[in-house]
Amino acid sequence: MSDRTAADLERELAMLAYVRDRLRDSEGNDVRIPTTAVDQVLDELNSLERSPWDRN
Repeated sequence: MSDRTAADLERELAMLAYVRDRLRDSEGNDVRIPTTAVDQVLDELNSLERSPWDRN
């Protein structure tokens, strides 16, 4: 696991959302955006968040 925190990943998600919006502004709403990077960031964010069932 890397040393990235949930805050780091949230910043990355915000950056990805910004890039997606800019691409759609310039290319149109029908532009296809690969989701591989988004999937990886979301997977890492989910792995850092604790499940409600893990609380002690």
